[in-house]
Amino acid sequence: MRVRCAECCNETEFSLDLWRCTCGGAWEPASLSPFDPDKIRMQDYSIWRYGDLLDVDIHTEEIQMGVGWTPLVRIAINDRIVHLKLEYLSPSGSFKDRGVNVMVNQLVNMGVRMVIEDSSGNAGASLAAHAARFGIEAEIYVPAYASLAKQHQIKVYGADVIPIPGQRKAAEEAAQRAVGPGKAYASHAYNPAYLVGQMTAAYEIWEQLGRKAPNWLIFPVAQGGLFLGCWFGFRQLYEKGLILEMPHLVAVQAVQIAPIYHAWVKELTNIPAVEADGPTLAEGVAISKPVRAKRLLQAIKETDGRVAAISEDEIRQAQIALAHLGYYVEPTSALVYAGYQKIKSEIDENDTVVLTLTGNGLKGSPQSV
Repeated sequence: MRVRCAECCNETEFSLDLWRCTCGGAWEPASLSPFDPDKIRMQDYSIWRYGDLLDVDIHTEEIQMGVGWTPLVRIAINDRIVHLKLEYLSPSGSFKDRGVNVMVNQLVNMGVRMVIEDSSGNAGASLAAHAARFGIEAEIYVPAYASLAKQHQIKVYGADVIPIPGQRKAAEEAAQRAVGPGKAYASHAYNPAYLVGQMTAAYEIWEQLGRKAPNWLIFPVAQGGLFLGCWFGFRQLYEKGLILEMPHLVAVQAVQIAPIYHAWVKELTNIPAVEADGPTLAEGVAISKPVRAKRLLQAIKETDGRVAAISEDEIRQAQIALAHLGYYVEPTSALVYAGYQKIKSEIDENDTVVLTLTGNGLKGSPQSV
């Protein structure tokens, strides 16, 4: 797989030893093939429906887990119609399965038998589930504060869980130190195949809306894999002339730790690291600086997007509001409901809005409600 670093424009072939650029940047596909609707596998209702459109080096038959083609539900919120993309119905209970399924298929195709990841919970659980399905070993480094439900989920698949005290960054550093011979760093933050897998969400939404793009697409954002995957995916559709306009992409973070929000407000072109003002219920977005920082700001700017920061009380209220509509999601996912409330005055009543619900509520701490 030919990859490129958006930070320094270095280009090379992806390898297990060089899991990130020498400058520290994250790899992304060096180029993307034009989107060809005729290559959609119409009888396949998984991410591999788009398997012939994904620029990854997988030369064996894909191992599937039923990832993808999650429901897009039309619902009224305060007398306004929105669409909920139910990503939490993926096999491991979160949106991470899209990228992880493509990433692990490629890594196993490259001969990998053991994977290492750092995660606040969802990426680790997804990787552990895939390791079990693919018959390989997994070692997951988690912040010690990660919900016990998520830690238990990772363990039940048979993976080794290593809790690391301190901030989210400490788990990342511990995982990277553990990488060595025979151990591949299967990072949702850095791996380019993971990013490719997340592009399938854009294709699905486009098909589910009758081959149209939404006007607004709202995400909880930490590293921004799904956010950027949709940006890349909708750009392909736009460049092919299959949609008339790009959707406005909206990133939602927690007030307690909101590096993207602060950079966006200050109109910066990069994202400085920030210190957390305290713990947040939305532990899935509790990172001080995303590794694809410049790309995130570029995507927000190019789509005339928005960034919202949500208080802890607003997170609680949003989680309860969604539950009262019948959708039980974890606090990180509930950010999108609160984010929608923050920006709805800017949204035309006839605009199509999609809220991505990314993680199952059973993963969170019970006292968060």
